[in-house]
Amino acid sequence: MLSISDDQLATIHSAVQRSVDGVRRSLDPADPEDAAAIRAFLQLSGKTEQTHPGLYGDLDTLASAGQAPPDHGGQVLAIVDSGRDRQGRATARVWHLDTDGGHLAGSVALTLDADSGRPVALGYANRVGGGLAPAATRSESAQPAPATMTTVGFYHSQSAPDATPTFGMVSQTAPVSVQDQMIDATVTAPITTKGHPAVQIGLGRPNPSNDLDYFYVQDTNNNPQLVVPFTGTVNVQQPLANVGSDGQFTSGLVLSTQLYSLQGASYIAHLDSQSITSQVTGDTSTNVVTWSYPYDPSDQPGSYTSLMYNPLAAANDSRTAFFFSFQIPVDNPVTPTFDFNVCSLDWPEQPSVNCVQILDLQFWWHCLAEGSEVTLADGSTLPIERVDNTMRVRTANGGTFGVEATTRGLHKPDVLRLSTDGGHSLVLTVGHPVATPDGLRRAADLAEGDQVLTQDGTATVTGVESIESTQVFANLKLIDEHDRERGLAGAVGTFIANGIVVGDFEAMTALHERNVHSLEYMLARLPERYHTDYASTLADIARDNARYGGNF
Repeated sequence: MLSISDDQLATIHSAVQRSVDGVRRSLDPADPEDAAAIRAFLQLSGKTEQTHPGLYGDLDTLASAGQAPPDHGGQVLAIVDSGRDRQGRATARVWHLDTDGGHLAGSVALTLDADSGRPVALGYANRVGGGLAPAATRSESAQPAPATMTTVGFYHSQSAPDATPTFGMVSQTAPVSVQDQMIDATVTAPITTKGHPAVQIGLGRPNPSNDLDYFYVQDTNNNPQLVVPFTGTVNVQQPLANVGSDGQFTSGLVLSTQLYSLQGASYIAHLDSQSITSQVTGDTSTNVVTWSYPYDPSDQPGSYTSLMYNPLAAANDSRTAFFFSFQIPVDNPVTPTFDFNVCSLDWPEQPSVNCVQILDLQFWWHCLAEGSEVTLADGSTLPIERVDNTMRVRTANGGTFGVEATTRGLHKPDVLRLSTDGGHSLVLTVGHPVATPDGLRRAADLAEGDQVLTQDGTATVTGVESIESTQVFANLKLIDEHDRERGLAGAVGTFIANGIVVGDFEAMTALHERNVHSLEYMLARLPERYHTDYASTLADIARDNARYGGNF
């Protein structure tokens, strides 16, 4: 059963009434009604003054300051699914992303009977270390879906340990589909044919290689434009409306799409809606709608028939969540549109019957970069901007790994110059892993006197200096198909840059995840007043991981 008090429910209803349907709004702790709503949402997600004293203390401080925390537009909050599942239960999914980082964040998905106001489903999520925080209502406690449902999403987020937390919500009221079965839809792209846990899309690589599901030739001297093939069909099982003789919809077709990645949310680049609606057609004899943004490995950037999104250099830092919604006009006086959506997997809870789930996306590309000299398999060196996935590099133990991809991104802040007593010097980002006798460590965690591994053996760090930089930084993703055939899948990828042994992209990702989920590591780097908050959040995440057998 759902545990929501009458006071909490009244507070949330008031917050919904103050919101514009479907529009995210910031919640101001200095406003008594907003402050009450924030507390109600936090309590619904299990956060109390005992488990999260730092967060509640911030609320009190912001309330007494009399002004709202700044909203720099870095918060993305969207309802990506809402309705009834195959068992007739209420269900909803809410995605939150803090484009400024998301050091510590949480989201809530709540559904209400729009007529009676009673709660019918609830769920929440927690996130540390950045990335998407997707909340899904829990199927086991969900009540039967009402005829009309109000879906409410909420977030709280700190972009960095010393950042002021921000809060916000979104609500949307809509009739619930009466169908009991999942819609008759098939997504034929993007899919993986390689057995990847995510669909891998390469951009601008000189050799497509066997690791990719899709490959687009594209000039990536600047931030690459993200490209996604998207094809499929849906049988709406009722007469289509506003379809011309050529199959084009003359009016009424509404489409929207978004990508969510670790460092930002990228929206569809097409400014003219007709440029995407023209690739959706309807067959009035079968009531089948086809969307066709097909895989088109054209060598002419900007001419793809696939979906094209805004450039985003850091989209490969994490799996990227995909969302596309359809409102299809039909000849039905009661419900004049057939609505459904396609979105990436998040929680293993039941989606609505109008939702089709696909794997996450992951982008890889090759590009030019200002970088260091990388030691190749034959002992020669090459600037990292000239290393591509036709090459092999030398590793820490004298072996070699194949380059499967390179990544790149512009880093103005958070750049260090690492120097050793052996005369080695390397400019790198604070989070880049450096090999030491005790394993990989973040560059920012090194200090003078520490030991690091170099091509000449162990060396002593003589300097770790923060510097200003306008450079574009590159990294390698090691272990290619030949290495996997040799049983090296899952090995830690290292390579030598300017003589210093460093980790590859996958090693950097694994190190980041390990660090942010380590209470011992994080407590030494957090203000003391957030120690209990962080410990409680990690405990919640561990509980969900144990319950669902995933990584939440």
